[in-house]
Amino acid sequence: MAEHDIELTIPSKPLMNVDATLVVRSDGKKLGELHISKGTVDWKPAGKKTAAYITWEDFSNMLNKKWARQYAA
Repeated sequence: MAEHDIELTIPSKPLMNVDATLVVRSDGKKLGELHISKGTVDWKPAGKKTAAYITWEDFSNMLNKKWARQYAA
């Protein structure tokens, strides 16, 4: 199983114009960065210049659907 490392950077003030950032690594190799802001959740894959973003509502819907498929009886 892969070993994952997460580095968290949290702004010193409430999230207004500054994102909280999670850098995610698997077995020492950077997978990407998760940027968390007031309006969206962004995923920027390692080596890419642009990020994919999703609203909090869409993020919630996406995970709820996955949860329902995974844990449906």
